[in-house]
Amino acid sequence: MKKIYSISMILFVILTLVGCSSKPSSIVFLTNRTDLKNTVLKEATEQFKLAYQDKGWEVRIETITDYESVVTTRLSGNNYGDVLLIPQTIEAKYLDSYFESFGTVDELKEQGWNGVSSKAFQNEVYGLPIGLTSAGIMINLDVFENAGINPANLTTPETFLQAMETIQTYGKTNINNWKAAFHTQTATGWGLTQWAAGVTTAAGDSNYTNYELPWDNNAFWNHSNDEAGRIGQLYELLYDLIVADVVESSPTIDNWEESKIWFAQGKVAAMAVGTWAISQFDQVAESIETGLSDHIGYMPYPFTANDGEIYASVAADYTIGVAKNSRNQEIADAFASWLIEDFNYASKTGNIPPKEGSPYPDKIAAFSESGVILVEETPATIDIEGALSLAEKNASSSQTDEKRIALWDQIWISDFAASAFNVRDNNSSVTSKELLSTIQDKWDNGVAEVISTYGEKPTGGA
Repeated sequence: MKKIYSISMILFVILTLVGCSSKPSSIVFLTNRTDLKNTVLKEATEQFKLAYQDKGWEVRIETITDYESVVTTRLSGNNYGDVLLIPQTIEAKYLDSYFESFGTVDELKEQGWNGVSSKAFQNEVYGLPIGLTSAGIMINLDVFENAGINPANLTTPETFLQAMETIQTYGKTNINNWKAAFHTQTATGWGLTQWAAGVTTAAGDSNYTNYELPWDNNAFWNHSNDEAGRIGQLYELLYDLIVADVVESSPTIDNWEESKIWFAQGKVAAMAVGTWAISQFDQVAESIETGLSDHIGYMPYPFTANDGEIYASVAADYTIGVAKNSRNQEIADAFASWLIEDFNYASKTGNIPPKEGSPYPDKIAAFSESGVILVEETPATIDIEGALSLAEKNASSSQTDEKRIALWDQIWISDFAASAFNVRDNNSSVTSKELLSTIQDKWDNGVAEVISTYGEKPTGGA
């Protein structure tokens, strides 16, 4: 009995050790796209399983609604799956604490990757873009055509404003339950921040954001010629659209979901939103009537650079990272690159593929072929990394001023839009010059801090 017992124990120990040492054949992928769980993501898991059926590899998808806060918390507890979308809350300097490197920025660019600087630190890339988005204006092609407007001719703020006024007149006369020529999405707050994505277009320079803006004492209002500055003209256009009353009647009611329906029905003609929204609007249009999505188009912000070209920035949406504590790096690495390259996740979700040579979605292809030049903002070199965020942090009138001027901060831009609506409603007479001059005064405080820390503006780009 003792011998049998001993042999049994030995077998038990061996099996236990084997079980502990063996790697799992499946991994967990965390994503924010709850809307794709039963469509694109389901298709991805099935195709990945088929592609690696000889190895028995599988992926389980975990969709999370409040993604940023939930995953940020899970990161601190080391419970964040094997592959995941890297939360925007993670500072670059901490990326290597949680994620594996995919290689250097230079190596990946040589391989044809774009947007890899988004989640890189000291030239190491920790996140691959799952897709790139561009910036511009969603337009209803049918409304534009019926109102006699050719979007290709709208290359200046003046021509665009005139076009919106023409469309507003047409819509009020010819379209039942007309809403607005231009929907600002002011009530959402985040909708107004979409204008920040147009900075490169307004400046006409991919170097501007990181190499000039932190030092620019004329960014919002140019005191030397008493005109809106290089990006101030972007917000001056928003002001003019509101004051001209070609926008939604109420700036306080959130109509984001409804606006998709109105847009498809031709009751809204234009709105500033990234290319990431195209697929959402297409789906709504098709749910109303087959073929209705053909009316949905896209154009750049109406600003022509000094060289006669129109530039639109492309930037990484979320990036996908491989967890440093994953028990199966091999599967995680394979899935991260497979999802982007082989499955072409970006194209399936209406975004620009980050790997050169991959096909664009039809409407983004048409956007690119319209003549707009898609460019990445030149990333800051190590010696000036952090200059823009320092300027934004200090761009306020006092330590307690919440309306600091950070490009993607909705507080100041919401206040700016509210001031314009007050003018439209005859409750104020404040001018765009007065508003932008005040904003510039705040920005100058940030510029002073940048010069104190980094010195004078660098020459050229990267």
